[in-house]
Parts: sequence; structure tokens; C-alpha cells
Amino acid sequence: MYYYNQNDYPSVKYDRSSTSEVETVKSSGCGVCAACIVVNNLAGGELYTVSQMAKFSVDNGARDNSGTNINTLLNALCKAHSAFSFKTTTSESELVNHIKKGGLAICNQGDSYNVFSTAGHFVVAYKMSGKNIEILDPQMYDGKYDAYKRPQRIIKKTANGCIVSQTEMGKATADRNPAYFLVSYTKPKGSVKSKGVSYTVGRNYTLQTDLKVRTGAGTNYSQKKRSQLTESGKSNAKLGYYAVLKKGTVVTVNEIKKVGNDIWLRIPSGWIAGYYQGNLYVKL
Repeated sequence: MYYYNQNDYPSVKYDRSSTSEVETVKSSGCGVCAACIVVNNLAGGELYTVSQMAKFSVDNGARDNSGTNINTLLNALCKAHSAFSFKTTTSESELVNHIKKGGLAICNQGDSYNVFSTAGHFVVAYKMSGKNIEILDPQMYDGKYDAYKRPQRIIKKTANGCIVSQTEMGKATADRNPAYFLVSYTKPKGSVKSKGVSYTVGRNYTLQTDLKVRTGAGTNYSQKKRSQLTESGKSNAKLGYYAVLKKGTVVTVNEIKKVGNDIWLRIPSGWIAGYYQGNLYVKL
């Protein structure tokens, strides 16, 4: 399970353009952490660190005065990763059906009824616990679910959140529309072939040369910075400002995209060229 607590990121900037005040994920980033929880758990790999998601949110205009515009952020994420999709609803029955089918949801806590926070807050509906909903709360701290009237409003507290009834969930989000952002993930095609070269999602491959890591599948996409790689990616990258993985690095393929006769591979740190202009850069 991938879980991120905004309190762990006091030094990750999450500034608004409308103020000169320095703001961080800790102060304003529950939406950033909720998005990381949903995207990474559905994909089964860390597509975004919290720092990367915060930057992605700012770059795509999702940082607003209340924290994060989740609708804007999810639209940008789905555009960047076609395997993801989402829809919105105010229905608890739709929320429950979505979770039962393997989806995850970002829930929009309102201001009038305190279950997860005393004000607006995003939490993640992670799975069902019987008829109740298990929540991952991206702003957990000691004693949170022992305070106010929360002990009477939840079923029980957990290490990273709580379990809550559908009725209490509905009360918590009653003054929000949309109340729920239902996120789905369609696993990419299992394998792609070109000119006799084949790759399969979920398998490990080895880089045959140093390779740039890009934001998308193609040389028209920008090269990532080294700081934007996963921790594992950084440990296998060359020193320097831009992201270049070293020859011999073993990578796991999460998605495959064919562009003409070329094959691009999405790994946890980004996109790399597997087979490009007749050259085999990544193989078993």
C-alpha cells in the first residue's frame, strides 16, 4: 500500500501565485497526498512522489486558494496517463459500488459536519470493510480520531485513518458538490511488438545504454530533472541536472506505447525509449 501523510512534507513547497507567503504540502497539500495515494495504489507503482505531484499540480493550474482543485488535477493526470479516468458523484451508493469494483475515490470533506477535519479536507476511500468504508487520511496525527465528536462518528480508527459508515460519510460531504471523485485504472496492454522486438507489462528489463527519462512517450516530450525521479531512479541515475539512467539499470515496465515503429516504456520514474529508430536500448 502507498500512503502519504502531508505532515511529513514541511519542506516541499506548494505555493500559490497570488501570495508571497511560503506554503508547503504540510500546510496545504492534502489534495496532493490524496492524489498520490490514489494514482500510485491503482497503478501498483510509484508514478509520482509527493514532490512531483505538488509540482504537477502547480504546473497544471490545480493549486488554488483552498488548497487543490481536485477536478483540475485529475483532468491533467488523466490527460498525461491514458490508463486513468474519473467521474464525479454525490451518491454514496455509487461510491461503494466503485470501491467494490476495485476503484479508489477522493472524498471531499465539507465545513459543516466534522468527521475527518474541522474544515475542508480530502481523504481517500480505499476499500470496503463489510458495509463500511476504510479511509486513508493524508493528514493523520496522534489523537486525531479521539478528538471532538469523531469517536461517535466513526466505526473505529486505524493506523492511517479510520473506518466510517456510509451514512456518516454522506454527512461529512453533504455540503460539497462533487462529494466524490471516483478514479479508475485500466491496465495497459500486456505486450507490444515491433520489428520482432517485444515488451510485456510487469516484466523487468535491463538498459543497454545510458537513457534519458522523459515526461511522455516520444522525443517531443521534455526530459525530466534528476530530482523528479523516484528514490530508486535517483540511485541509478548519472549525476547532473537532467535525468539519465545508467547502462545496466534494471527497470520494471508499467506501460508500453508504440509510436510508429518505436516502442516507449513507462517505468516508475517516467518514460524511456526501449526500441527507437531500429536500435534496441532495453532488453531482458
